[in-house]
Amino acid sequence: MKDNLKFKINTILFAGLILLVFVFSVLLPKKDISSTERRKLKQMPKLTVEAVFTKKGSSSFMDEFELYAKDQFPMREVFRSINATTGRYLLGRQEINNLYVYDGYISKMEESLSEEDYVWSVSRIESIIDKYVDDNKVYMSIIPDKNYYAAPEAGYPYIDMDEFERKYKERLLGKVYFIDIKDKLKLSDYYRTDTHWRQEQITDISEYILAEMGKEVTAEYESNALDGDFYGVYYGQAALPMKAEKLNYISWDGMENIRVYNYESGSPVEISMYDYDAVEGMDPYELYLYGSKSLLTIENDDAEDGELIIFRDSFGSSIAPLMSLGYKKITLVDIRYISPSMLDRFVDFENADILFLYSTTVLNNSVGQFIK
Repeated sequence: MKDNLKFKINTILFAGLILLVFVFSVLLPKKDISSTERRKLKQMPKLTVEAVFTKKGSSSFMDEFELYAKDQFPMREVFRSINATTGRYLLGRQEINNLYVYDGYISKMEESLSEEDYVWSVSRIESIIDKYVDDNKVYMSIIPDKNYYAAPEAGYPYIDMDEFERKYKERLLGKVYFIDIKDKLKLSDYYRTDTHWRQEQITDISEYILAEMGKEVTAEYESNALDGDFYGVYYGQAALPMKAEKLNYISWDGMENIRVYNYESGSPVEISMYDYDAVEGMDPYELYLYGSKSLLTIENDDAEDGELIIFRDSFGSSIAPLMSLGYKKITLVDIRYISPSMLDRFVDFENADILFLYSTTVLNNSVGQFIK
């Protein structure tokens, strides 16, 4: 009798819980984005006859609804954090969503060069060189992911940077002068919870790259911390309790004389070098040159001479201001947002040095990112 009563109570409680979750799912407002994961959340798919009868695995209604239900689950962020924390600290699980923690740094495992992405990225670089390069000096520097510095000690797989660079050097032999920076970086040059390097830690990298391009530059740099806490993209993906960091930006004498222009609207619009309000936004790393912009220029009348065109990803946003000390004009191009075939409409390549500055993360995931 007691067992029967206990069974009924458990059944009622479980049914009540399911009903409560359903009610909350229906009544709570749906979110468009996940601020912690920095991605758009799935929305309710359209209910059509075609979608309902589409086979599973072909964007069927049920497949899309399942993703929607996961993304819009009530208190989703709380449950993600509980799951990740329990898995790591109680169950001893070392990897979470392909991420791991070593010495207070969250890193993402990436162990091999993607041949498909390699072919695509190097073909994009070759197409630019073949179409626009005449007597220009052309350079390339590859930025290692921080996993390269954490994994050997943590015991995780990582990309062989020597092999990674060798493949690009072989394909671009005679066209590009390579500037190797991997041995000049270390784990502490990167944010603990983010993919990116710290601007205040790479002034020497900037000066080294400039020196390799024939520009000897030194300056008295000052590091300035922004108010507010910074949690990087890996913080949201790992859903683990980690300490907040500070975003720092570099200033120096004469920086006020540097002008930055955004060309995304067609006509140049002057913007500031740093977007101080970005720390309150979804991606605080957009502090540096307002994040990913397709076409920017940095003009420095105090520099001796020269023009530089940098093909870059988001890592370039933080180092380009420092490199402006060596050139009167720097043009920043992001071919994830602008087709290389259109560049001659906006960029003057004559007598300009060219630098391809990319992280392994982008090069190894270039298919679908670099525009043809």
